[in-house]
Amino acid sequence: MSADTGSFLSSGAGLPDRNVLAQVLRDSPAPLTAGQLVRRLGLPPDHKKQVRAVLHAMALDGVFREEALLGKLRGESDLPLLAEIVITGHDRYGAPFGRIAAEEPFGRRAAAKGGQPIVFVHQPPADEPPLVAGACVLARLRSVGANRYEARILKRQAPVRFVGIFGEQEDGQIRACDPQSTCCRPVPADERLGLKEGDLIQADDEGHICHRFGRWDDPQAVADMGRAEYGLPEVFPPDVLSEAMRLSAPEEGRLPSGRKDFRSIPFVTVDGPDARDFDDAVWAEREGEGFRLLVAIADVSHYVSSGSALDMEARRRGHSVYFPDGVVPMLPPRLSEDLCSLRPDEDRFCVVFDMRFNAEGQPTDTRIDRGVIRSRARLTYEQLEAMREGSHAFLHEDLGRIWVDTLYAAHEALLAARMRRDCLRIADRDLLRVELDRSTGRLAVLESRPLESRHLVESFMIAACHAGARVLRDKGKTALFRSHADARAVADVPRLPAVYVTEPARHAGLQLDVYAHLTSPIRRYADLTNHRMLLEAIVPEERHAQAQPADDRDLLALSAHLTMTEARATEASAVTRQRLLALWLCQDQERIWSGHVTGATPDGALVTLTETQTTGLLPFRENADRKMHSDSSGGSEACSGAAASSPDAWAMFSLRKGAVVRVRIAGLSHDVFRCIFQFAGFSA
Repeated sequence: MSADTGSFLSSGAGLPDRNVLAQVLRDSPAPLTAGQLVRRLGLPPDHKKQVRAVLHAMALDGVFREEALLGKLRGESDLPLLAEIVITGHDRYGAPFGRIAAEEPFGRRAAAKGGQPIVFVHQPPADEPPLVAGACVLARLRSVGANRYEARILKRQAPVRFVGIFGEQEDGQIRACDPQSTCCRPVPADERLGLKEGDLIQADDEGHICHRFGRWDDPQAVADMGRAEYGLPEVFPPDVLSEAMRLSAPEEGRLPSGRKDFRSIPFVTVDGPDARDFDDAVWAEREGEGFRLLVAIADVSHYVSSGSALDMEARRRGHSVYFPDGVVPMLPPRLSEDLCSLRPDEDRFCVVFDMRFNAEGQPTDTRIDRGVIRSRARLTYEQLEAMREGSHAFLHEDLGRIWVDTLYAAHEALLAARMRRDCLRIADRDLLRVELDRSTGRLAVLESRPLESRHLVESFMIAACHAGARVLRDKGKTALFRSHADARAVADVPRLPAVYVTEPARHAGLQLDVYAHLTSPIRRYADLTNHRMLLEAIVPEERHAQAQPADDRDLLALSAHLTMTEARATEASAVTRQRLLALWLCQDQERIWSGHVTGATPDGALVTLTETQTTGLLPFRENADRKMHSDSSGGSEACSGAAASSPDAWAMFSLRKGAVVRVRIAGLSHDVFRCIFQFAGFSA
């Protein structure tokens, strides 16, 4: 027996040494089977079963997650596949799905072959902390189709954030604020001093208190809890703030070399009333039967150099996250609200998309330049719509009736083109604006009507993103493109959100051949990355000033990371908004709301209100004394004495899924922020 073969047998056990197996695979230029491994090591054929047993154990320990070992083992289809999975959403049943973590070599290799694989994750045990967007798990994968896997969780990866509500009457435990979770953690007796029933708390896995936010009925505490629940950063590091403060605005009246002067064009910004970071401005004019549309986007890349402290922090954050009481920004306020914000009557560096369209809304020409603009006005969606309707004064002769009509005519042409492409149509969302004043603690919900001005700005931004993506593709530039799968490709799950990929890809929702984010570099790192690539494409000398990511591997990891930060930002905002809406709804228990049945629990029907999209519980049977109590089986609320599981309960109200009902607010299950409804009849 050779020396190598001698070291191959571990002492006492008679099993092949896993370190030797791994090294042989690393050194092999081609993949090997278990039989070839046996022959390579000069072992008898009857050792093949032992080799396979060790390979299986190595796979369970995650050894084959190493990049040098990927694809080096051939013919072992039953070998377990392990990977870290980052949660990026939930299906219609509340089950999580996610993407392979950016650090996983397997994920990068799969992404390079055809986009980020989607992973459908089995529900974790109900007594563990809920899996929110951004949570990371180590899971065992099984292929269920091209670029699709299902996963069983092996363990949660640190940090595991547990946020919940303190129950003094429940033996001093903290309970998860999630109706699908029964997770509780006992608080050590010496840490309960000062805690009160209903306090919102962050704790570690042993129940030790990390932070106390306040009571469940304090809207500010609810908002702070949402930030902590998703691990959002609270402050910028000192070196990032210092770097931002050293930057300066353009010198007034001076046009820097390499920039085109657009200051004579009366651009305006159009945003929501509470916006503070204005990263896009628009203007349009007629050209014959068609239109000329200019979209100016803040040139964040002028200030944020690749690899700088600002850049690394922006990359880590990935996205700005918006809450009813403020924003967790991607960039410090010095940039997001000042130097890069296109405020009126101030010179600002921009990337300007100069686009021509024919009367049918089809693009005929595009030019992209670095420039300087000077916005004329900061408009809200409501103001622009009022100008169109004639109920708001025009700003001045450059921004009068002809200009407003031209804006809307250009939008209608682009919209008609989208309709001909049979794009996915999404109804107006967030017509209720939730506002929280941190100085007073006042929670307000403001109703608004659907505004075509919102769709107008959306049309212009889509046009600019499509134009820029075509340039990136045609110039052969690597970038972060958007890929959106056709809904028919995935059965029994909601339409999966678009993800970032590194090769030009179709966007099924918009029915476009290629698409890339380019219009929000203040709040999305992908847009900043794509600006750098785009500037290299249109101005070759930019290569020296704007370093691109180190290699395709870095860009693949970045695409996975930004898909996660996007999902985290979306879910954190939505969950906090719904919790605050539930608090607000309970302030008026006389108003009747319309909704439809969307599901059921053992205690009653789940009803989603049409106006607020808030889901609450309509108990199967009403209780005479109307005393609600918390059901320990999962946070659902029941009425004392209700025959919750009785089949007759459904017949009582004929509540089938989809039934339209009217309800009042009877109370709030404050431990999970779920409204309890009282049946008020069927809608006509």
